[in-house]
Amino acid sequence: MHQKGYSDTLGRRLYSLKSMSATLTQPQAPPGSSTDRTRQPAPFSSVGAWVDSHAFLSLALLLAILLVTQLGYSLRIPLWHDEVFTWCISQASSLRALLHLTSTVDFNPPLSYLITRATYHLIGVGTLQTRLPEIIGFALAMVCLFLFVRRRAGNSFGILAAAILLSGKACEPAIDGRPYGLLFGFGSLALVAWQSAVMAQERGANSNSRMRSADLLLGFAIAAVLLTHIFGLFFWAAIVAAEGTRLIQSRRPVPSRIVALILPLAATFFYLPLFRSHAASSFAPAFQAHISTIFDFYFDRTKREIACLAASFAFLAILGGRAWIRPTRQLVFTSPEWVAITILLLAPVPLILNLARHHGAFFYRYGDVATLGLAIAFTTLVVSLTARASTPAVLVAIIFLAGSGREQYALKFALQGNIFRHSDPPMIPYRPETLTQPDLPIVINSGIVFMEMNNHEPAQRLNRTYYLTGGPIAIQYTHANIFEGIPQELESFHLQGRTQPYQAFLAQHPHFYLLASDHDYPEDWMLRKLKDDGAQLRLLGQLDNSYRDHNLYDVTLPAATH
Repeated sequence: MHQKGYSDTLGRRLYSLKSMSATLTQPQAPPGSSTDRTRQPAPFSSVGAWVDSHAFLSLALLLAILLVTQLGYSLRIPLWHDEVFTWCISQASSLRALLHLTSTVDFNPPLSYLITRATYHLIGVGTLQTRLPEIIGFALAMVCLFLFVRRRAGNSFGILAAAILLSGKACEPAIDGRPYGLLFGFGSLALVAWQSAVMAQERGANSNSRMRSADLLLGFAIAAVLLTHIFGLFFWAAIVAAEGTRLIQSRRPVPSRIVALILPLAATFFYLPLFRSHAASSFAPAFQAHISTIFDFYFDRTKREIACLAASFAFLAILGGRAWIRPTRQLVFTSPEWVAITILLLAPVPLILNLARHHGAFFYRYGDVATLGLAIAFTTLVVSLTARASTPAVLVAIIFLAGSGREQYALKFALQGNIFRHSDPPMIPYRPETLTQPDLPIVINSGIVFMEMNNHEPAQRLNRTYYLTGGPIAIQYTHANIFEGIPQELESFHLQGRTQPYQAFLAQHPHFYLLASDHDYPEDWMLRKLKDDGAQLRLLGQLDNSYRDHNLYDVTLPAATH
């Protein structure tokens, strides 16, 4: 019996040692796997697993939120000043006329106008049709960002990156019928195509055909982004620097990739008119770039994201503790990829410094290519602080969307239903026929409002609507001359409004109406000039219209000025 008991005890010990050995030698489950998720709280543990297994459905949900919100916004916001240029140029009488207008009036490369023109031919002319290419371009950027991050960090983090881009401020100008949405789309496509080509090259000779196909796509995307906007050079520079870093590391040049990066530079021929125009333009000091603009831009474009990240990590720490907050040093991306990401992140810095040197204007949308780098950087931070666990990534994405309100707006617009019967936004006209002296001319103080009226108002109203050019007077009051080209724009676009030099108009019309705003826009000068000239301005009241200017003045000049 003693022998049997000893044998049983020894057997149990040997079995225990075998079990321990098997446990020690068994491969450890990677972070974020189903084994790892067992440590997470039960109510949320299935969230990450569902997104991981339904990644493209999750991406489709994000794209649906984008589409519904943009449709809702478009139904409420009429075409504004800059979009009027896209509207008119895209409807040029011929392709030759379109190319002429892009080099003499708007100074952008022609691709975005050609795509909008094709949209008009396919589904008609309208406000949404003007904006649809840009909305689709931003959707393409979300898809490409998802793919770029997914390849290195997994499905959930690809969704997180796309959600950060959707919730950021760069999404707001994507509704405009201007080239920024397509700039994002083609630029992101170029980034993903380059990554695909490098990954195919790393797989060896069996992937040569896939690598060449990726390089062909890269060449197409680079050409497209350079033909869309001059800021496409930022994407080109990011990819060239990344490819240069890869070449230094591997010493393996790829001829097809070199061609894909160099040949599209021929598109920069279209930038020459822009350089000449910018050199001759003067901008209001309020819009001019300064060194401090760098900090202002990054603060504006990251303050909501930083707040969402802080709220996210507080939420994860409270609910998940060490199960979710497990800091690591996972940088996820390769060093060449980080070079590309960093250049996109820092792209606004040289732009702002150059504009500050030449007293050029900088608007935040000019630097929004940086938001792609920011979305990747913020995603990487979540990867490194959660040990690549998928459930925290999904919860952070939800917090980002909630912070932006995108999904709330999408739900609101969808429930209203009218976005699915989309029409042009309703306009409230300014109705000058209700005035006591309907034959008097009406001067519009703002060049922006005047161009918007020319797109929205009937010809019979525009026949008595004027914008006055000032030449040196405009420079004196605003240090800007960008609206001095309105006469040429009216002629080029065949618009009905009228323009006349300030002094010539006053000599002919000592009594007229003036439509202005409560406070002068930095580039508006007429109201100030009339006051300085001693004109009698009597405020008649406010017009109920869809424009920025609402105050209507009755203007009478002193006898000495006419």
